[in-house]
Amino acid sequence: MLSQEDNELITRVGAGTPLGDLFRRYWLPAFLSEELEPGGAPMPVKLLGERLVAYRNKEGKLGLLGEFCPHRGTSLTLARNDDCGLTCIYHGWAFDTDGACADMPSEPDFSRFKEKIKAKSYPVYEAGGVAWTYMGEPEHRPAPPKLIWTSLPESHRMVAKVYQECNYLQIWENEIDYMHAAFAHLALKEQDMKEGALSTELGINPSHPLVTSRNPLLSVQPTTYGFRNMFVGQADTSENADQFILDAPILMPSFAFTPRVKEEDHLFHAYVPIDDTTTWSYDVHFTLDRPLNHETQKERRGLWVDENHKKIYNRDNNYKQDRSLMESGNFSGILGISNQDHAVTESMGPIVDRSKEHLGTSDVGVIALRRMVLKSIKQLEKGEVPLGLDPGIPTDRIYSEGVIAPRGIPWKEACPLDPAFEPAKAEKTVKS
Repeated sequence: MLSQEDNELITRVGAGTPLGDLFRRYWLPAFLSEELEPGGAPMPVKLLGERLVAYRNKEGKLGLLGEFCPHRGTSLTLARNDDCGLTCIYHGWAFDTDGACADMPSEPDFSRFKEKIKAKSYPVYEAGGVAWTYMGEPEHRPAPPKLIWTSLPESHRMVAKVYQECNYLQIWENEIDYMHAAFAHLALKEQDMKEGALSTELGINPSHPLVTSRNPLLSVQPTTYGFRNMFVGQADTSENADQFILDAPILMPSFAFTPRVKEEDHLFHAYVPIDDTTTWSYDVHFTLDRPLNHETQKERRGLWVDENHKKIYNRDNNYKQDRSLMESGNFSGILGISNQDHAVTESMGPIVDRSKEHLGTSDVGVIALRRMVLKSIKQLEKGEVPLGLDPGIPTDRIYSEGVIAPRGIPWKEACPLDPAFEPAKAEKTVKS
């Protein structure tokens, strides 16, 4: 259970809120690189409650500006994408990708007024098929994002985004709640798994250790980037089965790697607040040593979206839940492992009231996540650098892994933490 005061603190992301200030210290996914063409139409973007507009100029450079023209407030989503920049259709004021006023034809030629005008703008950095932005104060801007998948070739990754109708924290909490896989994602019959897939459209096989393990050990281990979320269960249903150990990194400000075993593809998530009650979820499937089977992962995901990245299976049609499917297909009656996740998190409402919860022993990861966010807010308020922003953290070495080990071996020994991520190595308190 969380107090209503703390629930407000870790869910409200608008400008000037403690959590909003925290999010603005990190690089965040803003949109997919493929969404904008050179010289094409500008695109509305809303992040952390701010209305913005993105465009790619004719040379291919991206800009992310405040949506409304500084002159009279007309939306720049209607603007022309001209040689001099994004040109407002109202009076022709134009702004380059950095927000500088490049043209002001409504003023006399001798006027220097345009030198005093600047549109709100945020830097944009492209990596891994994603356009990232930093919305904080320039003097605190960290190095651009460098994750294990951002430098992979396109053949080795698949990046998708989807609109979710709830607060970011509900989605992030679901990601680290491993116990729900034995219910929400349970397929009621064995299925043939394709290469690199954790599940098919029906869900996770009933013989998978995430399903068969009874009373698994759930634990967390603090790191310099957040924490490791650990699951230790039985590798199979035999009495003396080996341990099945899953390690999934959880990264500030709202990122996570899905647990995996060696034969499965990797999966990374970023949950970016549009505002307090809606979220962009970015799903990155990737492989390190071979091309990714894109079709397999699309089928496994089972998440079909329209041109605006909104789900076809959604709250309005009850996620197309089929109660006859509950008898022989899957536990939830909802097709698609991602649809199942969206259904359980969105059905809680826009912002769940955590003061009314009754948490159990399986919620250790959820509790750790909330404490981490609260701690990070307090760090920022004290003028300290928030968790995960130390420039010495080798973020491109973070990924999920799973191991099989004999029973009795401590999980920290069987799946040791990379020394580069031990908090003791970075105990120096750095002031902002």
